[in-house]
Amino acid sequence: MRAIETDTIAPGIYRVETVIDEKLHGYHVLEGADGPIIVDPGVVDAPTTVYRPFLEAQGWSLEDVSLAVITHADADHHGGNRELREHAPGVTFAAHDADAPLMESVDRIMRERYGMFEADHDIGYDAATREWLDGMLGPDERIDLRLRGGERLALADRDLRVLHTPGHTRGHLALYDPEYDVVLGGDAIFGRGVFTVDGDSIQPPPYYRYPEYRDTIELLRTLSPEILSLTHYEVFEGDDVTAFVDESLAFASELDALALDLVDDRGTITLQEAIDAVVDRRGSYGLDVDLAYPLSGHLDAHVDRGTLERTTAADVVAWRRA
Repeated sequence: MRAIETDTIAPGIYRVETVIDEKLHGYHVLEGADGPIIVDPGVVDAPTTVYRPFLEAQGWSLEDVSLAVITHADADHHGGNRELREHAPGVTFAAHDADAPLMESVDRIMRERYGMFEADHDIGYDAATREWLDGMLGPDERIDLRLRGGERLALADRDLRVLHTPGHTRGHLALYDPEYDVVLGGDAIFGRGVFTVDGDSIQPPPYYRYPEYRDTIELLRTLSPEILSLTHYEVFEGDDVTAFVDESLAFASELDALALDLVDDRGTITLQEAIDAVVDRRGSYGLDVDLAYPLSGHLDAHVDRGTLERTTAADVVAWRRA
């Protein structure tokens, strides 16, 4: 059993926190119309080590879980799907259609998400990191219900809106409670990075789809919720919500401009060269290889705008002025 802390964010919305590998994980439980709803089953053993103690303290059991809404395809968000199904055979797993295939196959997520830069850029995680990611994933498990965003989720006394919030992944989802002005955002936005509970940098903001990420930031700015609960941060309230949204946009805007500057400095640049240049200018983010995600997104967005074009250098993909 992991050490957990719980908080009531709004009536019928609970946050269940734990620390995994020095990183905060704030998961959510909702009082659904037909029993408890889990938002993200978490890592491989989270259903029993994180959720079950909380559910039993509320007078529920793990077997009572009727629905699990999964915000996106990442090991620490859906790795516990199989364990949850084993204890709650009647549970329905719901996720965005774009991310569901990755959730259903360990081989596919390791290849297409965690290995997405290997073929074109010769960039990948080392063996220890891949083993760490694989260790958070349970066996393959099907997704029962595929969402697109725009659906409504019935709680015991009201509905939540399902939002499509891409950027970190193609099919990232968030939940919005308009009555109590709450957004449960998963990994929708990242400020200037992800940190340990002691404040040390773990990784840069790992979005890779831009301008979709910018659009998600603008959606949250438009909603301007009173409470924003993301998985790897303390709960934001009031002005702190606005500040974090602004911080997320500032980082993305700066990196978009920096990506173009790096091309102008070098003439032609590979993704690894871009990563190294950002670290030289800004310092290390911890897992610097994850700069591949936002940098590739910005460089390819410049290709779409016509300012850059793709080419090759040293047998890998590179970018230069169009």
